[in-house]
Amino acid sequence: MPVFASCFSYPIDPQRFTNNIHYWDESVPKEESIELYIGQGLTVTSYNGIPVDWGKTPVVYLPPGEVVFTLELDFYAINNTTYSGNSIFVWNFKAGDRFWLVAMLQGMKQDGKPGIGLMNLDVKQKYEEYDFFPFPESGRRVLE
Repeated sequence: MPVFASCFSYPIDPQRFTNNIHYWDESVPKEESIELYIGQGLTVTSYNGIPVDWGKTPVVYLPPGEVVFTLELDFYAINNTTYSGNSIFVWNFKAGDRFWLVAMLQGMKQDGKPGIGLMNLDVKQKYEEYDFFPFPESGRRVLE
């Protein structure tokens, strides 16, 4: 029986894990941009209403302010369950913010609800400090 698992150490440097880097507005200095790593299991299909094709696990640099993503969820949990669906994610980022958006189960438990974890990559923050946004029941499929 195959077992799928993943782990990471914190804080992480997302640029070590991807060559898929996108700058939305190169006129905004990097230190004034939002640095956002989109983790495995999530695909951004639009940014503020504009269709995007950033591929898998991109690092994106965006102007600060409100970000509205249309997301597709597709990931395997440790209990051999596949979660898939789509949702809208909205967050107001400040200049210099560094975050990781990742598909996960609530509370990192295999019996938790699937959704999005938003983790601050600032080394001054603790790993336990993250927000969780469950995917809506009507917009997801669970395959076991």
